Amino acid sequence: MHAFVNPLSAAVRPCWESKSDWDIFKAISKKTAELSKGVFAGPVRDVMSTPLVHDSADEVAQVDIPDWINGKDEAIPGKTMPKMGIIERDYSKLYEKYIALGPLVRDKGLGAHGTHYDCADTYDWFLNHPKKRVVKVDGTKYPSIEDAEEAANVVLGMASVTNGEMAYRGYLEMEEKTGLPLRHLAERNRGTTMSYMDIQSQPRRQHNSAMWSGLPSEGRAYSPFTYNVENHVPWRTLTGRQHYYIDHHMYLQYGEHLPTYKPKCAPADYGDLVNTDKDRKFLWLNYLTPHGKWHIHSTYGDNERMMTLSRGCEPFWMNHKDAEQLGIKDNDWVEVHNDHGVLITRAAVSARIPPGVCIVYHSPERTLNVPKSPLRGNRRAGGHNSLTRTRLKPNLACGGYGQFTFHFNYWGPTGCNRDTHVVVRKLPTLEY
Repeated sequence: MHAFVNPLSAAVRPCWESKSDWDIFKAISKKTAELSKGVFAGPVRDVMSTPLVHDSADEVAQVDIPDWINGKDEAIPGKTMPKMGIIERDYSKLYEKYIALGPLVRDKGLGAHGTHYDCADTYDWFLNHPKKRVVKVDGTKYPSIEDAEEAANVVLGMASVTNGEMAYRGYLEMEEKTGLPLRHLAERNRGTTMSYMDIQSQPRRQHNSAMWSGLPSEGRAYSPFTYNVENHVPWRTLTGRQHYYIDHHMYLQYGEHLPTYKPKCAPADYGDLVNTDKDRKFLWLNYLTPHGKWHIHSTYGDNERMMTLSRGCEPFWMNHKDAEQLGIKDNDWVEVHNDHGVLITRAAVSARIPPGVCIVYHSPERTLNVPKSPLRGNRRAGGHNSLTRTRLKPNLACGGYGQFTFHFNYWGPTGCNRDTHVVVRKLPTLEY
């Protein structure tokens, strides 16, 4: 949540048949529009469900957690189940609408997190500017977003953190809601706008915005809730206060109504190591998969420059004393496994890792450096997510987790799965 707006401009043009994400989706929408003409005679009406959003007035519609799927409760859209609406889709015009900025932005404005502002004049500026392109859909002109840079400029021109006038209007609307003076937070930047070329030419800081709880203008570091504390603006909750105790029935049912200590279950309770061979020398380690250390997920992780980092793979980080017990030295190949799967990679032995814990940063793809696993009959090993749970284990009675625990890959505040256990051993031989 730092305060600078970052352009992801191309370092090199896409080679051969490769395309940018924007152009890939354009190509998909264009082909879908072509194929749809032989499938649909005209526009199609679809039923769309919209969830009842947390910390909104909709949420108070559900006193208890209804069970309308099994017929125990009446299915009432917007009360005991999601809202239901009818929308019309014309798939034959999917491409035309993909490359055009639709009219609802002009008619209904924009907003998020309980804020709203009108942007009709900015929409008209893009539509009528002599140097801006337009797209026709059914004979009506709309601002063009055919090119990725055009789309970026539309976002920058209408976002409250990059267009000071939009931020000013957002604070005016919040003044009406709260009865507090807030427009002064955006007055200084009211005439400032940014284009894609602007943020490429030099670093640009975002403005204060009513959508966010930090106040990063005038060189201030982003710190959450300064907007609320310094200006007495209520929190975006049903009560307007910070919640330490939540008496919603779902939270009560799961034992999560109050932030308090909950003892961990034993590894056997989780079902990670029930069938894993325990006869040999082994260690149970708590397996974590935090966000990538030198990359963002799997993006371009297999190019030559990225392969010079992290030993050419995503290593298995473990404590030096744990490694000593197993005869593992730094950079040894190790086989990590449990009832769910197996991973083979290099060991990164470090005193920075707590004893009893191991880490593999996510999210390497299973595309390279995947040796064969002796434990799996010399079949190819899996990736880091091969070790995480992908099933539901009912009736797990432990630690205040309620009547059951979902055994999916759980992402906590640090982006890592929680309470998965693995066994690690040094790999005597390596075969690709």
